[in-house]
Amino acid sequence: MSSGAKYTTLAAWPLAICRGLEQLGIDPDPLLNQAGLNRKDFMSHPDGRVDVRQMTRFWELAKQASGNEAFGLYVARFVQPTHFRALGLLMLTADNLEQALIKAGQYSSMVSNSVLIRLEQTPDLIGFCIEQFPDVEISDLAVDGFLATLVSFIRQLGAESGFLDSVTLNRAAPNSKQPWVDCFENDVEFDAPQNSIWLKRTCLKQAIVGGDPKMASFNEAVVKEYVQKLQGESYSSKVKHLILAQLEKGEPSFSNIAQQLTITERSLRRRLKDEDTSYRELLQYCRMEMAEHYLTHSELSLTEVALRVGFADSSGFSKAFSRQFNITPTEYRNQSR
Repeated sequence: MSSGAKYTTLAAWPLAICRGLEQLGIDPDPLLNQAGLNRKDFMSHPDGRVDVRQMTRFWELAKQASGNEAFGLYVARFVQPTHFRALGLLMLTADNLEQALIKAGQYSSMVSNSVLIRLEQTPDLIGFCIEQFPDVEISDLAVDGFLATLVSFIRQLGAESGFLDSVTLNRAAPNSKQPWVDCFENDVEFDAPQNSIWLKRTCLKQAIVGGDPKMASFNEAVVKEYVQKLQGESYSSKVKHLILAQLEKGEPSFSNIAQQLTITERSLRRRLKDEDTSYRELLQYCRMEMAEHYLTHSELSLTEVALRVGFADSSGFSKAFSRQFNITPTEYRNQSR
């Protein structure tokens, strides 16, 4: 069980993997041991957290043992809304599926804070978009499992068929796409820029869930308290966390960051000032941190690195990097190797 790990996931996931393996006649305990995990911890602390590095290892070991590249989809069969604890109960007591999914997106860090789950809305669609942090390794099976579980919840909560508009996955195309097509009842785009599912709002609004305002209010209070404890960090840390998840696809605006933190721009600006920093300083810090990662762990050219971290060209990037570290990007790359 995790003790102070930065990126963690809810203990419901390893339990679901164990159930899936046992259903296939595979003993999960040797695999748990190889990943540095202990099932007794999950059984006694279902609200506990698991280091995502151990989870990634466990997913890969489970894939090897099962010989099934679609094992993440299979695991979704063994996850119920109540396994997500108060968040699952909050979904069950919402007025309709649309509200249930909005809450799921809003408090998704309870399930895992190792990715950023961004909820996007248009007049006709709601999208769950998963942004991965450049320095956090996530198994493709974990993404498959989360999206398949979400779709399974929607079906369990009463949505009629045809509620999915599209599915995109960042993973490479598998040997056979059929398990994904069968799971989502939809064509799936692989090698896509991001992991996402888009849902039709009319179908979601028509599906009535529990509709218990008092219970929903209570469950949301429990979820908020859990998430606040999980995110017991400074606002500058939270802002950096969000910037790093989105920077490669474009510089997020300050207003967008404030919205994701459910705080007004004025309040966020004041809180950052109290922590003796600003959004521009944090953005620059994140650019340099991401640049360090690419220079150390990739073969990208300086121009490619510059563009990925938000600079117009390699010249501006090199000057900014040299000011920050008193060393050129090329020298830094050579020394790090």
